[in-house]
Amino acid sequence: MIRINLLPIRQIKQRQRARQEVIALAAALLVVLGVIGLLGFQQARRIASLQAETAQIKKDTEKFKDTVSLIEKIKKEQKIIEERMEVIKDLKTASQLPARVLDEISRLTAPDRMWLTSLDYTNNVIVLAGTALDNATIAEFMNKIGSSDYFQTAELKNSSLLKVGNQKLKSFTMTVNVLASLIPVAKPTPPPGKAGAKAAASKPPPPAKK
Repeated sequence: MIRINLLPIRQIKQRQRARQEVIALAAALLVVLGVIGLLGFQQARRIASLQAETAQIKKDTEKFKDTVSLIEKIKKEQKIIEERMEVIKDLKTASQLPARVLDEISRLTAPDRMWLTSLDYTNNVIVLAGTALDNATIAEFMNKIGSSDYFQTAELKNSSLLKVGNQKLKSFTMTVNVLASLIPVAKPTPPPGKAGAKAAASKPPPPAKK
């Protein structure tokens, strides 16, 4: 009777099975490490992106500091102009601009986009000077002036670039023609002699005594 020793075959199979298990474990470990590495890479990119955005925001904040300071200065000057306009409104002589015309200019000025720094009125013509964010804001203001019932035309005299930091603004000067019908006409004062004669002529005669 022939006897066959199966022990070496079993050991070989166990070794193969163990080797396969080790290979499977190593493959799973590699997959896990790969996933962790991918997640870490994406997280690092996200962190780098956030850091870049934060740095850009800080840079922009520094860049617009000068612009904010200029806007605050212009607002203060605008407040002074408004106070002067209030004083002009209280003047009732014929040589002053009607208050309703000043109200119209204030109404047509775009808030937070245009700031008037000076206003002068001579012979039915207003000379305005100020600063605007861009040419479109100036053009819009001139169109409003042209469509207003208080003015005839608006003419841009000059426009120049005003650079504050990295922000580009527009400095301008323009003239606005006021409708002549809105300007009050001063009544001439008659000479004392003529006024007395006119008053005497218009006075009824006294009743006749009985």
